[in-house]
Amino acid sequence: MEFTETFDATEPTHRLVTRRLSGVKDWDELGGVTVENRTIRVLMDYGTVVHLGLDPKHGQFETVQRELEQVPESKCIFIGSDHEFRASLPEDQALVESVLEIPDGDTDAWTDRLFHLVEFAVLTDQSWLYRSVPHEAHIREINAGRHEGVIEKLNETLDQVRGSAVVPFSGLASWTINGTTYDLKWDSLYCSDREKGASYDLERLRQVTVLFPENVLHLDWKPVSEESLLRRTVWRVLGSESTTPPARVEIPAGEDGKKILDVFHQLREKLGYEYDVETSPN
Repeated sequence: MEFTETFDATEPTHRLVTRRLSGVKDWDELGGVTVENRTIRVLMDYGTVVHLGLDPKHGQFETVQRELEQVPESKCIFIGSDHEFRASLPEDQALVESVLEIPDGDTDAWTDRLFHLVEFAVLTDQSWLYRSVPHEAHIREINAGRHEGVIEKLNETLDQVRGSAVVPFSGLASWTINGTTYDLKWDSLYCSDREKGASYDLERLRQVTVLFPENVLHLDWKPVSEESLLRRTVWRVLGSESTTPPARVEIPAGEDGKKILDVFHQLREKLGYEYDVETSPN
C-alpha cells in the first residue's frame, strides 16, 4: 500500500499477520477482523488522527459524513480516494471503533468492514503509524520507526491470541546455499534459483529436525493427499513445484544457522503452528 506523493513515503517496519484457523470467522475472538481491531485500539493510543476511505454503500456512511471532516482532494493521503474522512483522536475514537466493529454473525456489517471500508490509516504528528486495506489481509502495515515501545505493546496484546503476531516487514530469515536462496516468511518457505522459485506453506510442515554439525534441516511435510481438493486441482493444472517441498535444506554454520532455528521456534510459539522442532547432534 502506498500513499499519495505529497504524503509520507516512509516504508513499513512490521506487519500484522493472522493465520486462517479452521472454523474461525472474522468476527470471532481469533478472527482476522477482531485481531486487527484489537491492534488498532492499541495504535490509536499513540495516534492523533485517523483517515478512513469509505464507500457510500457503507451502512454508516451518512453518520460518518455528518460527524467527521471530509478531506479535500488536495489533502487526501489515499490514492484515488473519492470519500476520505478525517477523525481526531481521542475525540472521535468511539465513532471510528463503531465503523470497525462487526456484531457477531452480522454479514452486512462484515461486508461493510471488509469491502465498503476501503482504506484505513492511523497517523501521528510525525508520520503514519498503521495502514490497512481491509479486503486485502496481507496489507496490515505498521511504521514503528519513530514510536518507541509500540511493537512491545502489540506483542503483549497478541501474546495470548493464537494464530496472530506482529512480524518484521522485511522477512524473518534469508540465506543462500549452493545457488539456491531460501526465504523463511511467517507463512511459508520460499526457495528460488536463477531459473525458478516455489513457495511451501508452513501449514503443511509436520516436523523440523536440525542436524549439527552438518548444518542441515530435515523437513517432514504433510503428503499432497491430505491437502484440499481445490488446492490439489490447482497444483495439477499448473504443474506447481509447490507440490513437492524440499525434504533437506542446508543452512549456514554457526550463529546464522542457529538464528534460522530460532525463527522456526518463534513461529511455532507465536502463530501456533503444529510442527515439532528437534535438534540432533548427529
